Amino acid sequence: MDWVYLSPHLDDAVLSCGGLIWEQLHSKQTVQIWSICAGDPPSGVLSPLAESLHARWQTGREAMKLRRAEDQAACKFLGANIRHFNFPDCIYRLVTLPPSGTVSFLYASEAALFGTLNTAETLLFQEVRAQIETHLPPQVQVISPMALGNHVDHQLVRLAAEALGKPLWYYADYPYIGQQGEHLAALNADGWEVRVFLISAQGLIAWQDAITAYSSQTGTFWEDEDQMRLAIERYCSQSGGVRLWQNSRQYQLLRIS
Repeated sequence: MDWVYLSPHLDDAVLSCGGLIWEQLHSKQTVQIWSICAGDPPSGVLSPLAESLHARWQTGREAMKLRRAEDQAACKFLGANIRHFNFPDCIYRLVTLPPSGTVSFLYASEAALFGTLNTAETLLFQEVRAQIETHLPPQVQVISPMALGNHVDHQLVRLAAEALGKPLWYYADYPYIGQQGEHLAALNADGWEVRVFLISAQGLIAWQDAITAYSSQTGTFWEDEDQMRLAIERYCSQSGGVRLWQNSRQYQLLRIS
């Protein structure tokens, strides 16, 4: 079976499903990880939010170049093939307001990152869908983020995946899943089916090792590597492995508003 994981950012698929990706590859299946919002920031001024995140990550304006290199290293631990798309992260997206030419950042605060997609993103959504469709091989299994946590880039990717009009698998966005237990419990009543994939000891270690490659990001979630390894081990144990969901009704739960 051939699998394509849609990853909103340059770490989401590995954070959420790294152990499963390793298991699939070691059972002679083909796996690709497509990172959608992996493009460089635009030239010119950046928002204070983007500048503050660059400082937190200790990357400066080379953030996306360094993050792409981290993703390449992470996927080498797993053995997965990657594709990096050129769409910018939401922290870089802006509009120019006529007639003054004033620049307005679409997501200028951390709260905005977890709000609703801006109506100005309709064209971007169409472009993301078209690019995914253009590169998608036939007969491939597509795995979309569920968009737990409501991050706007996760919403964008899920919307684009659902607009393909084909059956999808969904993964729970880690670490946001830790705050969404009630949401997941309600899925059964809405026609969702879950499948649990067992992760071996070797798969767990490969998953943890891959996450260490994201050195600019892991400090956002954990104090150190030991804490990360323990958190992933607990998550895998509590979930019984890695869970993927399908919905036989395949209806859209999200929209740009």
